[in-house]
Amino acid sequence: MKKSVLVNDNATGLSISLDRGPFQNNGASPWYAYVGVGTPAQALKFAFDTGSNFMWVTSSLCKADTCHHYGDQQFVYQLSSSFSWVDQQTIAVDFGPWGSMAVKTGKDILTLTPDALGQIDSGPISLISDLYLAQAYEGVQFYELDWDGGIGIPSTTEVSDAPFAAFSYRGIVTQQTSEPTSFHFFQSLVEQGVVSAKCPYVAFLTDMDEGHGQVEFGQLNQDYRNSREYVFLPWDKYSVPYLWTSKINSLALGETQIIAPESTTNPPYFLALDSGSSQFKGDFDVMTRLYNLASHTKDNLIIEIGQTDLGEVGKLVVTSEMYDVLIEAGQQKGKVVTQFQPMEGADYIALVGSVLMDYLYTVYEFNVVEAAGNVSLLPVGMWVFNKSTGPKVITTTQSKPARIFHY
Repeated sequence: MKKSVLVNDNATGLSISLDRGPFQNNGASPWYAYVGVGTPAQALKFAFDTGSNFMWVTSSLCKADTCHHYGDQQFVYQLSSSFSWVDQQTIAVDFGPWGSMAVKTGKDILTLTPDALGQIDSGPISLISDLYLAQAYEGVQFYELDWDGGIGIPSTTEVSDAPFAAFSYRGIVTQQTSEPTSFHFFQSLVEQGVVSAKCPYVAFLTDMDEGHGQVEFGQLNQDYRNSREYVFLPWDKYSVPYLWTSKINSLALGETQIIAPESTTNPPYFLALDSGSSQFKGDFDVMTRLYNLASHTKDNLIIEIGQTDLGEVGKLVVTSEMYDVLIEAGQQKGKVVTQFQPMEGADYIALVGSVLMDYLYTVYEFNVVEAAGNVSLLPVGMWVFNKSTGPKVITTTQSKPARIFHY
């Protein structure tokens, strides 16, 4: 790859519309974007998922008794003139508490259609990627899934070698294949000059009331340029390294301390912002206590994490109006369910997606490194901002605007 492709200071990035499906009690985000797959492009619903390190789509490999999901569409690879197989061996891909998915590996073109605002001249953006074609999955979690596939935006492509990491979450299961798979969605945008190396950000902003949102690649929402109501969460490596994780200082529900400050050193607890998820989930003991307490007390969840530029610990406050959610479809339709879910094996981590992110403007920051003509992305951390309207989740303030707006 030529260096001139990477150093594209004039790259404007792109913004893609998100739509909201019904909130279902399966732990998955209701947000998705329409992405074209193949030639001609087949428009399918995809989640941009910071909680996984691969790309997958429900496909025509599925049989009548498999792959039932609320999104209800599939990629018919036989109709795509640009499709090719990478490996037709069936392998299992781990979906953590959901179970696993049987897939075969193909390669095809993904077409992203930028929003019209500021993107009129750019037209569609296309990139070629490996893609897992699902041929079998089952279970209520998949049945209640609002999207047809997922596009992983991991913090790193590193695979954990920790022997105690029984909790793989949504990750590639290492298997012997004739050709290694390659999933580098955001890196491809940088290499193609769509995203500037000086603006290596992925940002999410959603509006629950309107049912619409945006995910931005290489762009920042200038409404937050002068905000002081934000916290930077530096990336720290968890045993599942591709997750976007930062160490928690403390966590409490009302006056009840769940994770005490002295617990952060031996061993530390982590918070992950997972755009493919909805509810809080993770460490079995922590989430069990939170669910039991929150179901009765309705106290505020208080998370101390990150640091202000004045050296104070950042504080996020999540009210019961945020963590008690009306289920809009699926088995528990019409019920209000407290969104704390314990997970076996998910030790020392709390993950959360739309239940928290819908109330924030969230930016994931990379560092673009070029060496010997190759590009690699390293995680820097996450920035969360209070919205101008709605509850003030972040109760600490900064003395100056966020660094990312002054690149």
